[in-house]
Amino acid sequence: MNEDIAALVQNGLPLRVQQALDVVRVVGNNSVHPGEMNIEDQPQTALALFGLVNLIVENQITQPKHVANLFSSLPDGAKNAVSKRDGKA
Repeated sequence: MNEDIAALVQNGLPLRVQQALDVVRVVGNNSVHPGEMNIEDQPQTALALFGLVNLIVENQITQPKHVANLFSSLPDGAKNAVSKRDGKA
């Protein structure tokens, strides 16, 4: 998972999302091992991790999909102008 996060960073992953992924990775690695259960785990830890997972999904899936849907609703002329501006036409 560490290498996967590194690859995402190389592809421009925002620092905030990288840090969230690293927290989930490190806490997960330190907390969950086959056949072991830590009775010291606190509900706050699970809630914090769920919050980070929600942040990751919001940033990497929900927001891009929302923006893509809005952009696709623009008139073709406007989308063509953007493509031309960005050298993609």
